[in-house]
Amino acid sequence: MCNRAARPCRSGSTTGPGTSLAPTSFSSSRPSSSPTHLLRLSCLRLALLLGMLVRGPNRVKGKIQDMGVTDAIGTPHMGESPSPGELTSLPPRCSVSQLALAVSQSTGETPPMTRTLRKLVFVEPKSTHLHIYSRVCIPRLGSVLLATIMRTKGYDVRVYIEDIHPVDMDEVLSADLVAISAITSTAPQSYRLADQVRAAGAIAVIGGTHTSFLPDEGLEHADFVVRGEGEFAFQELVDAIQAGQGFEKIQNLSYLVSGRAVHNPERPKIPNLDVNPIPDYHLIAGWKPGGVISVATSRGCPFSCTFCSVPGMYGHAFRTHSVARVLEELESHRGNLYTFFADDIFTANKKRVKELLHGMIARDLTTQWGAQVRTETVDDPELLQLMRDSNCFNVYVGFESINPRTLKLFNKKQDLGKIERSIERFHAYGIGIHGMFVVGSDEDDLETIDATADFALKHDIDSIQFMILTPIPGSPDYDTIYAHGEKYVISRNWQFYDGHHVVHQPRRLSPYELQMGAIKAMEKFYSWRGIAQKLLKRDLYYVTIRYWGKKMIRQWWKDKENRAHVEWLRAQLYADAAELGHGGVKTVALPALLLQDALGRLLERFLGELGVTVVPLAEAALEGSKRARETFDCLITPIVKRAAQEREEFHARLATVTAALQAQWEKLPRVSFPLVDGQGPVFEPFAKIGLLVTQNLDRIRDAYKTAGVAEGLWEAV
Repeated sequence: MCNRAARPCRSGSTTGPGTSLAPTSFSSSRPSSSPTHLLRLSCLRLALLLGMLVRGPNRVKGKIQDMGVTDAIGTPHMGESPSPGELTSLPPRCSVSQLALAVSQSTGETPPMTRTLRKLVFVEPKSTHLHIYSRVCIPRLGSVLLATIMRTKGYDVRVYIEDIHPVDMDEVLSADLVAISAITSTAPQSYRLADQVRAAGAIAVIGGTHTSFLPDEGLEHADFVVRGEGEFAFQELVDAIQAGQGFEKIQNLSYLVSGRAVHNPERPKIPNLDVNPIPDYHLIAGWKPGGVISVATSRGCPFSCTFCSVPGMYGHAFRTHSVARVLEELESHRGNLYTFFADDIFTANKKRVKELLHGMIARDLTTQWGAQVRTETVDDPELLQLMRDSNCFNVYVGFESINPRTLKLFNKKQDLGKIERSIERFHAYGIGIHGMFVVGSDEDDLETIDATADFALKHDIDSIQFMILTPIPGSPDYDTIYAHGEKYVISRNWQFYDGHHVVHQPRRLSPYELQMGAIKAMEKFYSWRGIAQKLLKRDLYYVTIRYWGKKMIRQWWKDKENRAHVEWLRAQLYADAAELGHGGVKTVALPALLLQDALGRLLERFLGELGVTVVPLAEAALEGSKRARETFDCLITPIVKRAAQEREEFHARLATVTAALQAQWEKLPRVSFPLVDGQGPVFEPFAKIGLLVTQNLDRIRDAYKTAGVAEGLWEAV
């Protein structure tokens, strides 16, 4: 599955045709088949797939975007940014804000500024969580492309990909302008760096998917935010600063005027991607050519998967590089060990891909390669044959789910039959499969997640990853879950928006169960059983992959922040039981008015399934506090989180009754029960109450399912 791709460390591309920036081509027409070469190739492919296992979103299926360009191989990983204390010895420089304030603001136009810019530094911070993308890092394309463009314009440029090489803060903070990439999970790191850059007096520019959709947030830390495709906006921004001109005509640019955010209109998407040069990887500090490279041949996605931000960033129109340009880019990397095509759907235009593969075969550009594809790829036998003939090693397929209801909810436009057929056909042509799944939809439960791991083992998917549904900015799920408030968001800490940490409230299981379910499903697949499955087939490559997957999961648990997040989720689930105790509740009271609501009736039936007697508060209210203690063990108090307009009167009455009862029995044990109109029932509040009765979560879950079926809220499975 982040927002939504595959990855070691990142996407990239190659270098420019006919320019001095292009990397030196290798003279050999075909990679060596020496044992040393083959060993190196296997190690690089291994690290690439291992990186995929912990892929983070900003798509959640496949791509993380950068400042203007799709990120092909994955969410960067984190590390510590230098502390602000490191800035104390730097000479003060006039900041952009000070320059703007020095200009008359009475005209209402953009305050111009003049700054001589010579040194430009581009930085991709890494995340603070345990990931293994640094084993084989490929930079996201955007920073390298922008640096290549600006170098052709005569600037002194440097690119730091923190997963490839440590950032030289002396060089960064002495630059005239620093452009920082921000995807959602690395936004906190990007913001800290931008704060340091501005404190040092340099200009800070932030781009990437996160701030493209949340520019106001970005402007709290940076002088400028470049939204969406940034190639032209960034050039025009630098030109405007050099010339002392205003910024109001620069499309895709956001900035502050007198403390007010200004968001210039959106620029039309670039129709012909060939206008961009081939990125020069040699501009990256520490870059070593000849290994795994990434080539993006297109932008945009014609589909509308709800968890993905790619259409929001690049549109639904499928825009491409010409086949000739792609072949030229591949030629510039002749001799590399593995090529990852960074497109969101490499085979979206099958005619074009066939032409490209024919060209690769004709020009002997058949280094082993992989790409993200959909299940429909196997419907074209000619394409499958060309993929095999051109040395396709593996494909990364967004299966997403084996639950038909989840596939429909995701707007995936595929079914289980297509998934099974694609697995069979890819394997028939000798093409390995990395299966990408998203868990935690409103239709998923623990059984679904566990069954998915069984499905992957049964059908011998070579490697898999489970990404937890994450509402990344720019995705339809973000609008539904976060912006519109139609569901709970349990964490707004962006560093956890990486697809490996639960940050929202699922409907059919608690956040803690979702977190543990995803981890256990990965553990089931990357187990000795899974390793033995490949060993029996003498597939030593995937034996190694599965062994390292098993080891990687153990390493994930060693990360203090990962463990702390899991413990926090568990504490939220067990908070009431920890306070009031397990198993002591036999009778509960709740406002009789609540039983007029479908959610209240579900709660009553749920408690009945657990053997608990429900006392309507209309009856218990006649008793005194002492008598009430003899009547019930616990008071359930509804808390209205959001009321629909037509139900405001009902909720107001309910709140009045609840407040009166709480005041009367303020010392009695009580548990809150949230009500959110438009959301439907959510399992965790029921589980919290159930844990007062029993510690058996399976029993609680069964009672919840049975009650829901009896109330006609869902079908029996």
